[in-house]
This record gives sequence, structure tokens and C-alpha cells, in this order.
Amino acid sequence: MNFLSTNFRCLAKRCSDCQNTMQQPLMSSCPQKDRCGSCGWSHIPYDKQLAQKCSDINGSFVLKKLSLCCEEILPSPTTEHYRNRMDFVIDFEGRMGLREKGKWWKVIDGHPCFLADEKIETLFHAIRAWLPASGLSYFDRKATTGLLRYAVIRAMQTGETMVDMITSAPADLSEEQQTRAAFLSLAQHLSPTSFFWSINSTISDVSFGDKHECIAGQTSIEEVIHDVHYRISPNAFFQTNSHASPLLLETVKAFAGSVKDKTVLDLYCGTGFFALAFASEAKRTIGVELVPEAIAEAKENARINHLSAEFYDAKTESFPWQDFHADVVILDPPRAGMHDRALQDILAATPPHIVYVSCNHKNFAREMVMLQNLYQVEHMRAIDMFPHTPHVELVTALNLRD
Repeated sequence: MNFLSTNFRCLAKRCSDCQNTMQQPLMSSCPQKDRCGSCGWSHIPYDKQLAQKCSDINGSFVLKKLSLCCEEILPSPTTEHYRNRMDFVIDFEGRMGLREKGKWWKVIDGHPCFLADEKIETLFHAIRAWLPASGLSYFDRKATTGLLRYAVIRAMQTGETMVDMITSAPADLSEEQQTRAAFLSLAQHLSPTSFFWSINSTISDVSFGDKHECIAGQTSIEEVIHDVHYRISPNAFFQTNSHASPLLLETVKAFAGSVKDKTVLDLYCGTGFFALAFASEAKRTIGVELVPEAIAEAKENARINHLSAEFYDAKTESFPWQDFHADVVILDPPRAGMHDRALQDILAATPPHIVYVSCNHKNFAREMVMLQNLYQVEHMRAIDMFPHTPHVELVTALNLRD
């Protein structure tokens, strides 16, 4: 496969150069660089960001005394306006934007972030302008009173957009009707593909709700990656960078090799991003995910793509996935890494081939201390899904030792 890649063969020298460059004050694309922590690395030239990410990955291996080295990183096809989702805070005085670095109680008013898709930025400014005239109260995070909490905005490469307004539970029927009417008016003004009202019934300061109402438009939006259609609802997780998602998918498929006449098991499958990509080729494709809504969406995604795949709503660490005797196991755990029980199950079941997708190379290194006793690394590649931040995806192909 032909990848655009930046290859770092002499890591020690490149990392030294990178560290020297980072000491130089450089222009950032962020107008609020000193206040906002959303990007963090926007003052560093992009090639130096890539070199530093490889250095950080390999530094994690050194700390764990692992004889591993990541020498390849794929840059994101675009480094600005790449995020397809942004969660904007609305504070108790009606300010809207991102939080100030290290200050959860302060919001940088009118700051949408240069990493956000331009359609998100347009919707952001329209919603912020609407707030003072909405007639709705704002959530006070200290007093835990008031309604408006977050505006979550998504924009896909298909052109479809979603606005999800997160509020507290209305105090009574009158406030409920007032809120619904205000949102209906806003939805008519914005005309997104989908407009939701989500209610967070708790005092927890999170940007999602436990109740959802579609105020206007469709009940989901759609993204297409390598001819596979993915429907996305308000609480659904989807890869944040749609521009770089094809690179991630191509890498996982390349590292898995031919799956003809094989069983592919996708643990931590989410809404089926990897599983569905294998379903047309594998003999059998199975996904396991603990979030019921994600599994419902994975099944719907399989249906609309006319693909045959099985999905199970369960925790990886408490599900007997070993009974499937998978030939290829895809591991894509959350940032905290695998549950200790899940790791022990992998070591006991010894699937012949694993493709491990990690968004936290430190936890991956910790787990490799045990995995290396049974598995050898065949391929390793980083993909920069998050330009201008310290985060990076690491994909590793592991083969069971003879």
C-alpha cells in the first residue's frame, strides 16, 4: 500500500534537533495560545511534532526496558480544521467557548478553536449569538442551577452536521415547553442535518445526556470511510479526525493481512469502525463493546452497508470471546488501556495474530512487558490523528511466537 509517511530512522539525532527547535518561540495558529489548552503544540513546526511523538513513544519503551522502536509516523492529511466534533462549554453568564487552561470554571468566550471543522466554527458563532436572546437560563457549575450547559457540534466530510444542546432537566412543564420552543427556533435558523436536545439529569459536568429528543432534522448523521457508511447519533463515539481515519483503517487492515476464510474479532469495537471494514472479506466478523448504544449503532451500520457481522454488548473482561477461536484479534481499548483481566485472558487464549491500536503509548508499553513473552512485534506504525496536540495513535501487529 502506498502511504505518505515521515520516516525517522535516526531517532536520537532527530529528537535532539526537535528539542532544540521547541525551545525557539514560534508563531501559533491559535489566537488564544497562552490561555487555551486545546492544542498545546501549535507553536511547534509540524515536522518537529511528528519527530517528538515518535520520540515520546520510544521513550515509553525505554522506560519499560522494551527492545521496541517506532520508526514510522503518518502525518495527518490536514493539520487545521480537522476535528469533526467539538464540545463547547456554556458558563453561568452565557459565555461560550473552550475552557481556559487549568481553570475548569473559566470559559474563553467566542473561542471555537482552529482545529475544528470550518462548518463547526460557523455553527458555533450562530449559537453564541443566539444565547442572549434565547430566554433560557445558564448552568451554574458551582450552584448546580440553570439550564444551558454545552453545545456539542459535529461536522462530517459528507457535509452533514449535528447540533446537540446539553441542558439540565427542566424544573417544570412550563420550562420544558419554553426550552423546546427556543431550540426549535434555533434549529430553524441553523438548519443542521440533525438538531438534538439532550438532558443531563445529574450534576456531573459532562457533555452528554441520558435523555435525547430530536428537535429537527434526521435522527443521525453519516460519515463514509472507504465506502463504508457509519451513522452517528448524539452519544456515539467516532474517530475525531475524518481526514486521517482512512490512514488508520488502511494500517489496521494492512497489519491484519488477508482475512479470507478467517474469523476476525474486534474487542472494544465501538460502533463497528474496524469490524465493518473486515466484514466483506472475513469468514466471520465479531465485535464486542460494553456500551449498549454503540452496539445498537454497530448493528445498524452493518444493516445499512449490507454486511454480515455479529455484535455483543458486554465488557471484554467478562465476555467469553475466547470461544470464537479468532484468527485475528483487533484491540482498540480506551486511553486507560486494557482491564487487567482482559490482558490475562489474551495471554491465556493466545490468539495467533493481534493488531493493537493504542491511543496511549504509555499503557501500551506497560502491557507489552507481559505480551512480549508470547508475542513478537511484526510491524509498528504511528498515525497522527491529533495534530498540534501531544496525542498520537500507535498501531502494532503482534504474532504469536513459535
